[in-house]
Amino acid sequence: MLSTEAFIEHFYRRIVRAIALGTLAIASIVASITLVTFVVIGNSAIIAILAIALISCLGSGLTLFLLARKQPLWQATIPFGLSIIVNEIVTVLLFPELRLAVTPFLSVVVLLAGLYRSRLFSIGIVVVCIVVIIFIVLVVPDESITVIPLPLLRFLQASSLIALLIGIWAFLDQILAAQMQALQLAEQRAYEAENERQKVETANRELEQRNVEQQRLLELVAALELPILQIDNQVLLVPLVGNLDSRRAEQLRRRILEEVAERRAHTVIIDITGITVIDTAVAKALVDTATAIRLLGARTIISGIRPAVAQTLVHLNAGLGDIVTAPNPETALALAHHPVVA
Repeated sequence: MLSTEAFIEHFYRRIVRAIALGTLAIASIVASITLVTFVVIGNSAIIAILAIALISCLGSGLTLFLLARKQPLWQATIPFGLSIIVNEIVTVLLFPELRLAVTPFLSVVVLLAGLYRSRLFSIGIVVVCIVVIIFIVLVVPDESITVIPLPLLRFLQASSLIALLIGIWAFLDQILAAQMQALQLAEQRAYEAENERQKVETANRELEQRNVEQQRLLELVAALELPILQIDNQVLLVPLVGNLDSRRAEQLRRRILEEVAERRAHTVIIDITGITVIDTAVAKALVDTATAIRLLGARTIISGIRPAVAQTLVHLNAGLGDIVTAPNPETALALAHHPVVA
C-alpha cells in the first residue's frame, strides 16, 4: 500500500504526464499541418511555426522521458516549462497576432511550479511569468501586420486555445481521479483497520477464554489437591495425602475457612492418614488452622495420626494443644455428632 507521501508524488506525476502527453499530441498535429501548409503555400514564416511546434514536442517528450526514468518531479517538469516560456517569447516576437492565444499558456508553467510544493520556487516562477507577460505587452510590436496566412492563423489560434482547454481538463480530470483513488485508499485502510480491530477483539476474547479455562483448571487442581468433603449439613471432612508443605498448609487454611463460613459447619475433620512427612512448620500450620476454625465458631478433629508422625510431633515438641484427635475418620465422625467432654 502506498504511503501518503508516495500517493501525492504519484498523483503529481500523473498530472504532469497527462499535460505533457496532451501537449505532445497537439504539437505533433500542428507540426504536421504546418509542414503540409509549407509544402503547399511555401511561406517562409511557416518554418518558424514548425520550429515552435517542434520545440513543444521536444520539451514535452523530454519531460515524458524523465518521468519514465523515475527522475525527481521538479527535474522532469523543467524541459516542459522551459519549452513553454521559450515558445511564448519566440511566438510573440515573430507573430504578434498570436500573443493573445499563447499568453494563457504561462498558467500551465505556474501550475507545474506549484506541483513542486515549494512556495519560494512557485513565487519565483510566478515572477518570471509576470516578467514575460510585461515583456509581451510592452515590448512586442503591434500586431497590425500579419505574416501568417489567415486560415493558418485562425487554425493556430484555435489550436492554442483548444490545447489550453485540454490541459486544464486533464489537470481537473487527474484531480478527480486522485480524489476517487484517495477515497478508495481511505476506505481500504478503514476496512483493514476494522479487520485488525476485529482480530484484536477476537484474540482478546480467546485470551480471556483461555484465562477462564486456566483459572478453572487451577481451581480444579486445587480442589483435587486439597479436597474438602461435606459429610452432612454441618460436618466437613478434609483428607490430606502426600507431603504437606507450607504452601499447601496456607491453601488448606484459606479453603477450610471459606467452606466453614459458607456452609456454617460446626465441625471440621482433618484426616492426615496419608501424610508421610510432617515438621514443626506443618504442625504449627495445623494448630493455626484449628485456632482460626475455632474463631469462626467451629471445632477441629484431627484423625489418622500415624505412629511415625506422632513420634515426630513429640520430638519436635509440637503438641496440638486442645485439638481433639481420633484414630480414623469413622471415629472422628462419631465424635463430631457428640459433644466432647473436656
